[in-house]
Amino acid sequence: MKADLHVHSTASDGTLSPHELVSLAAASGVDVLALADHDSVAGIPDALEAASGTSVLLIPAVELSACTPDGRDVHILGYGLDFRDATLAARLAQLRDARLERARTMVGILSADGYTVALDDVLALSDGGAVGRSHVARALVDSGHADDIADAFNRLIGHGKAYYVAKSVKTPGEAMHIIREAGGVPVVAHPGVNRADAIIHEHASGLLGGIEALHADHTPEQKVHYLALAESLGLLVTGGTDFHGPQAHNPPLGSVEIPEHHVTALLECCGIAR
Repeated sequence: MKADLHVHSTASDGTLSPHELVSLAAASGVDVLALADHDSVAGIPDALEAASGTSVLLIPAVELSACTPDGRDVHILGYGLDFRDATLAARLAQLRDARLERARTMVGILSADGYTVALDDVLALSDGGAVGRSHVARALVDSGHADDIADAFNRLIGHGKAYYVAKSVKTPGEAMHIIREAGGVPVVAHPGVNRADAIIHEHASGLLGGIEALHADHTPEQKVHYLALAESLGLLVTGGTDFHGPQAHNPPLGSVEIPEHHVTALLECCGIAR
């Protein structure tokens, strides 16, 4: 069984539509796909429609933005949640509003220093989806102020850079609670990237359901560490490419190997039948 449990569409900062993602998954031999857009479930209905009648099993998912009290970003994945839940919709609307305000502030301070970036251009790039820093980065590239998205982050809008603006978001525990309220399974995303071990230990016996041990950006040593940590704490293991589109800097869809028993355990926990 080939799975990719962490992909993004144009409903957030991906460059492929939900239909295009599912088509690519089918062409790539991916059997199980989790669409986990940032603070948005808007792409799930289209993805489910696209997956109907294909060999691809679609897991409804989301990736919620959170922040620790000391200011570190932490992302919480939610699998198998009721994406039609009214309370979830209200919570996500709040998070998307915070994203818009962050983009507005970021564009304002960039413009004040001579970077010709307009909020309308950033919003056009988001195409109605949840706006994020990647859209600001793309606008910087389009206006000639950055060579590529990585350059925009590394020089201008990445964490700790002059034009970085923090989001007003939930704590990791609050994000997990939102997911549980909607019937989903909370999983700490790419903990090796965000240094989230303390968050895992804090919530392992409560709200947390799993660890994204097999993330594309984890080193082999980190994968071994988080696999062992998940086993010791009795948590699920997930993984994926964090695919945002077929750009050169992205790993190919489905290219992270996830042992079948981990995928099966997640499906069972979500109540999803193959």
